[in-house]
Amino acid sequence: MMKTRKQLKTEARELLAGNWLTAIELNIVPVVCQVITGVVITGMVAGLTYYFTRINPVMPGDFSAEVGSNNSASSGQSFIGDLITTYLLLSVDFALIDWVRTKVATKTPFKDAFQTISGKYILPVFVLYVIQRVLVFLWSLLLFIPGVIKAFAYSQTFYIYKDVKEQGGDTDRSYFDYVTMSRQLMNGHKWELFVLRLSFLGWDILGVLTAGIGFIWITPYKQMTYMNYYVSLVGDRYHEWGQQADVAEIK
Repeated sequence: MMKTRKQLKTEARELLAGNWLTAIELNIVPVVCQVITGVVITGMVAGLTYYFTRINPVMPGDFSAEVGSNNSASSGQSFIGDLITTYLLLSVDFALIDWVRTKVATKTPFKDAFQTISGKYILPVFVLYVIQRVLVFLWSLLLFIPGVIKAFAYSQTFYIYKDVKEQGGDTDRSYFDYVTMSRQLMNGHKWELFVLRLSFLGWDILGVLTAGIGFIWITPYKQMTYMNYYVSLVGDRYHEWGQQADVAEIK
């Protein structure tokens, strides 16, 4: 039976109790990025507020044209930036999945924080990232909402790959199979995950209001909850992934 949001968050806090330092070390890179982002956002808001209210209260007329001219460069930077962020967050998430299942904190948090940047995961993560991004983009061509729905449908792809690989069932599967398995796993659960993520909005706002400092504790709490959700959703089915199973076509 799927756990409630309250149960998921309570268990996440229990797992973190007495292990906050380990969790912070594990999440150090994402946390630092979010702290920097929080500081930058706070500085930009303050600077823009001062600029438009004291120095130049009128929006420059060529602002939209300038933004348009930088779209191509921004798209390339966004792809690379998102990919790097994916590698870093997945390193944390993979360690947290094991933490949730064993109830034992990792002994090598800093090393685990970079585990996907290795021969074992670096290529598969890249390929799965590209496949997901392309599929979500194609669905987004229809309308924005279908793209969002499919993003949630494919959201467990990387975690499924980790479990399948560790069970020895990755040799006979294609990369597209993991995306399909995520879609099947998330059938009937997409709204549930959306609400779970939305429930942290207040915490995210608090993190920004503290100039990013709050993310030192918020990020481990959020990621532990999300991985607890995945483990609860999968249950014992991941043991069956050690054997080749029929996988339907991606939709």
